Amino acid sequence: MRDTLKIQLPENIADITLEQAQKLDVLNAKRDSLDELAFIKRYISIFTEIKFRDLDNISMSDFDGIHAQITEALDTEVPFENRFVLNQVEYGFVPNLDEITTGEYIDLSTYGNSMETLHKTMAVLFRPITKDMAFGSYEIEPYNGTKDRAEIMKQAPMNIVLGMLVFFCDLSRELKNHILKSTLVMEELKKAQ
Repeated sequence: MRDTLKIQLPENIADITLEQAQKLDVLNAKRDSLDELAFIKRYISIFTEIKFRDLDNISMSDFDGIHAQITEALDTEVPFENRFVLNQVEYGFVPNLDEITTGEYIDLSTYGNSMETLHKTMAVLFRPITKDMAFGSYEIEPYNGTKDRAEIMKQAPMNIVLGMLVFFCDLSRELKNHILKSTLVMEELKKAQ
């Protein structure tokens, strides 16, 4: 008789933490040096509490099902969300990017959107909400660096992290389109003159 092993699998991207995604990023960098089975075992181990060596004791059908469920969860599309709760603390996205401080700007420029430093970027952009106001507005804690919060942000759900990245991609695309339109208008004005 086999022992029963209970595991909790992610149902969607919200069940996956930034830290797990960072571990997956490191694993993907090593993918060429691993055979397919060793890669998948490490992949499953990241998202479950099953130790690498214990995966040999799982039936092949369960192994394949676990792998498929994790892959499906990672493939979930996400919208941008400006608020989320982590460890009973509600965090809010910087309410006005036009008013970020020099310290926030420097840190964002330093950390960027590298998977390795994404928890630090999250610590800059999402801070505890200190005051709820009308129409969904809010205030967040003043910025004082990422030292205290970066490790906490490793537990942020990936739907929030990816939503934030999508927000910046969309913003970047809109800015490029605006610049292109402005350039075309300027060229037309020059021709008209």
